[in-house]
Amino acid sequence: MTSGDSTHCPVCAGALGTQLLSSPDRLHGGPGSFSIARCGSCGVAVTLPPAISAAQLAAYYPNTYGAYSLPSGVLGLCSALIRSLQSWQALRTVPLGRLTEMPAGRLLDVGCGRGDLGAWFIQRGWKAVGVEPSSEACALARTRGIEVLIGTFADAEFEAGSFDVVVFRQSLEHVTDPIADLRRAHLALRDGGLLIISVPNFGCWQRRRFGGHWFHLDVPRHRFHFDGDALRRALERSGFTGIQTFTSSSTVGLAASIQYMLAGRCLFPGGLRLRIAAASCILTLPLTWAVARISQEGDVLHAVAHQGAIRPTETTPEGFTAVRRFPAETPSASSQAHTETALTPIAQLRQR
Repeated sequence: MTSGDSTHCPVCAGALGTQLLSSPDRLHGGPGSFSIARCGSCGVAVTLPPAISAAQLAAYYPNTYGAYSLPSGVLGLCSALIRSLQSWQALRTVPLGRLTEMPAGRLLDVGCGRGDLGAWFIQRGWKAVGVEPSSEACALARTRGIEVLIGTFADAEFEAGSFDVVVFRQSLEHVTDPIADLRRAHLALRDGGLLIISVPNFGCWQRRRFGGHWFHLDVPRHRFHFDGDALRRALERSGFTGIQTFTSSSTVGLAASIQYMLAGRCLFPGGLRLRIAAASCILTLPLTWAVARISQEGDVLHAVAHQGAIRPTETTPEGFTAVRRFPAETPSASSQAHTETALTPIAQLRQR
């Protein structure tokens, strides 16, 4: 397989199927349209072309990218209130809620952005380290007490077994080689350490209904797209054990997808209007949760896994139900559903 090969999966080298869907950059309005194909072997969906340079990837992230900045003034007060509510919710639900039951330790946040996650856990006695390619975001994260390395995970050097927890919170879908980064995480974790992942759920009903208008598609920044089966296979391939996958419903996913379908783009890409629009998405939550409860599919996919031989949990945690999954989509695929071993929290988890 050659660099930039659009016929083979960069995760497993299996053959990529025909184009599944395509979309322009609806969030920031960048030029071009971007196609997605799914691997017939491991099930991951890939934004084409799969291999791009670091400079090409960086060009897709403007300085106004939401995870990079902290506004000031009235806008800053609104943003601080939203972040406070988000942390309150996130730390009381899985998967991050599990960390509040652990003794404080060392946490690595891969793709830490401005450092929201690290700041939450520093307040609880943790040592937080971040990796982030944006120098502006790194500067902000450092003001919040986080030790940050500028660059990608591949650029960072850590002592083996030096972290209790590694988190990919809405970041694994952005990397150019997810298996390599998962193996780096495996090496960085101590024996029995915990890996936590949150990514958009490519297998959810919203993605099937909205297609190229699905908000969490976010091409060209999202390079890989996982459903529960594909994420589990990637974790197993990277050496993790005790894998659990489950889903939750984001606040903005449904409302923003409807906006994309009606307007074709994001009408509020930044500023106070964006904060107001995001807050108003709460009005759609009853509908979002009701449909997710019926379909047993949220639009955010989570995984918890261990480094080392940890016996998987055999019982269903309270407040969770089995998730219904759909087979890989090809032009001739059947629409008959099947059930995988996965769990769905009723509670919502914030999406960055």
